[in-house]
Amino acid sequence: MRAMARLLVLVVCLALAHRGATAGGKTSKVTIETEPPGAKVYFGLKEDGEICTTPCTVDAPIGETPIIVEAENRRSIIENLVVPRRTARPLRVTYKLEPALGAVVVEGGAGGTIKIDDEDKGKAPGRIDGVLAGAHHIVIEKNGKAIYDDFVEIEAGRDATVTPPAVAEPAAAHPDGPALATTTVATAPSPPRRTPAIAVAGVMDFGARQFTYSNNTTPATQRDNRESGQLLAGPVVELWPTTLLGLGVLPGLALYGRFEFGLNSQPVAIVSQTGMRTQTSMSTVWQSLEVSLNHRWTIASTGTVEVGGGYVQERYQFNGDAADIANVPDAAYNAVRIGGRASLLLGAFEPYVVLENRLVLSGGEMDKRYPLGASATGEHFALGASLRYGHIEARLEGGLTRYSWTFKPDTGATFQADGGTDVIENATLSIGYTY
Repeated sequence: MRAMARLLVLVVCLALAHRGATAGGKTSKVTIETEPPGAKVYFGLKEDGEICTTPCTVDAPIGETPIIVEAENRRSIIENLVVPRRTARPLRVTYKLEPALGAVVVEGGAGGTIKIDDEDKGKAPGRIDGVLAGAHHIVIEKNGKAIYDDFVEIEAGRDATVTPPAVAEPAAAHPDGPALATTTVATAPSPPRRTPAIAVAGVMDFGARQFTYSNNTTPATQRDNRESGQLLAGPVVELWPTTLLGLGVLPGLALYGRFEFGLNSQPVAIVSQTGMRTQTSMSTVWQSLEVSLNHRWTIASTGTVEVGGGYVQERYQFNGDAADIANVPDAAYNAVRIGGRASLLLGAFEPYVVLENRLVLSGGEMDKRYPLGASATGEHFALGASLRYGHIEARLEGGLTRYSWTFKPDTGATFQADGGTDVIENATLSIGYTY
């Protein structure tokens, strides 16, 4: 607290000095250099804006001017820049920016090898000083296995404590031969999940769909329909940009992309108002696309919470007899998804739940059938679990998506209904590699 108070007093004094020094308005050329270059320079308060990036030559007020010099992972310099009224040559000043360093303290894991960013730093337990501020990949290896693997944020001037899980050692052999009693050796729990950088997977969906009209007064021209047995497959890619760039901020921020296309042409059944199903000559093929930006937080190494949003497109296209297709129009949902995900971290096993809201921008042929008004809203719900083995991760999920339509039919038009419900059920399996 005392250090913060002193820093605050210093900044205020520098700001007052800056106002006094610039009152006259006279300036002189000053060349500012730093070791290393690329530092940001401020006069007075940072709120007044950046002056330049070193090396640079600027017009500095004559007299005493407070100067702040900052660079990433370096200790900031805050002092007065003294510019004389008369100089034989332009003033040149150089600032040496010392690295902003912290320390890693490993508690436990006796005999294990400490690695920071793949560099051997000795045996655990131990203390490693002089670690550059920022995010670092820390691994503790023992008996050829990683007992700790995570990204740790190092702060300048502070200790970051790492506590690997305890691993029970096998019982020593009896001097007179094997022990008669059975010895139980505890198995080390899975190491904590570190923040990944990239994940690539292949995904397969098995789906079913049913569209049902509400108060359908023209059943001859629009019919309820059901499809089941659709197989979709495609790639999934997830990137964590701040981890890839080594920025050390927002490690849970991820870009997610998924594209799936139909593998089979499944038959379509017409459902009458009495519930009777009639097979038709039609078939349907599905297609799905999602691009999202999500952020995930890990809570006390026991669970995660994720929120995000993005764009989703789901297409249900019919093929076959034109007269039959006219009764069950294509659907093409273009929507904005906003939702969240929560999970439990149970070692290598991670069960989770997903809740989303879909803001439908357009719905395809239905928008044309009801020109006076056809609007839809959507929700998505899923339960699933993932299982990882090293860098390999498998995921199984069951999901339900529901689109609710509201229609404003034109009097005497061919299509008359108050609304409709489109329900899509799916089971998803994905297997991928995470690094």
